[in-house]
Amino acid sequence: MLDAQLEAALAAREARGTRRRLLLGDADAAARLAQCIDLSSNDYLSLARAEAPRARVAAAVRAGAALGSTGSRLLDGDSRAHTALETRLAAYFGAPAALLFNSGFDANVSLLATLPQPGDVVVYDALVHASMHDGMRASRARACCAFAHNDPAALDAALASAAPLTGNVFLALEAVYSMDGTVCRVRELAAVLARHVPDAARRCVLVDEAHAVGVYGARGTGLVAALGAADAVDVRLVTFGKALGCAGAAVLCRPLFREYLLNYARPLIYSTALAPLSVAAVDAMLDALEREPERQHTLHALAAHLQRAGFLVRGVTYPTVPRGEERVRICVHAHNTDAEMDALAAEIARWARTHGAPAAL
Repeated sequence: MLDAQLEAALAAREARGTRRRLLLGDADAAARLAQCIDLSSNDYLSLARAEAPRARVAAAVRAGAALGSTGSRLLDGDSRAHTALETRLAAYFGAPAALLFNSGFDANVSLLATLPQPGDVVVYDALVHASMHDGMRASRARACCAFAHNDPAALDAALASAAPLTGNVFLALEAVYSMDGTVCRVRELAAVLARHVPDAARRCVLVDEAHAVGVYGARGTGLVAALGAADAVDVRLVTFGKALGCAGAAVLCRPLFREYLLNYARPLIYSTALAPLSVAAVDAMLDALEREPERQHTLHALAAHLQRAGFLVRGVTYPTVPRGEERVRICVHAHNTDAEMDALAAEIARWARTHGAPAAL
């Protein structure tokens, strides 16, 4: 019975052309992909392939860094390296404290499932990441209400409809929405929340900086820092799997929040901690962000080139995005050349002419 149901679900996705596969499991597909110019991965600053961070990690191996942490942070998996990295992250991003997680997904689930208390309300941008939705589904909040993407007026209406707001109110946002390329109106949205909840002790603004770290702000410190909006934000999530080119994440928050998460965040409590080699990799990537600002400058220059060419590579389909909103996602990296950008623009123009797209393309 179960096998038949699972097979039917997969067959339905196959028929719709939305079935997911690991392409590298196909030798022919892997060979083709190896010859392609990378405009799909999240390695925005091309640090995953950079020599200096790789040398740092290799040195950590030679110095005896373990391949695994061997346990949860609360049991045997903690180390001075983990604590030192958290101290550095807090200082680097100008936060009171930092707490490491194995992934941004785990961190978002933990934040939304753990921090809201019974009777609280969560309002969230309609386009926030799936991890936030999973966290909200597990939360004890009285209500979780979406508002139209990046729209202060829609947030105002959502807060009014959730009244009375007698408990704490959480506002969940992303700094940069990667599928649409929009930048969060952090200050405007936080100001709307403040009007509805004048007591600062009862409001909490959470911003996922996954796609902004390394790309915006001095030394890649993110959009909140670039906007000078740290005073309006209570919790920031920084991930290491995008522009930093490695793995893991950290929650930037005040010490009380850190201690609460240590005690109640199940994905943290019951998971083996980040490996010491992963900790060394993040440390090396922070060095690269500080010492090689030209990577960030090159990335922005190339993105502007694409916009001038007439378009803001992998297809993104339902259910990752809503039906009717499928799109082609293009990620530009610091290692991409002007010649590669020209070739991409020319190929898109040829496709547009062939398929009868507007002449402006």
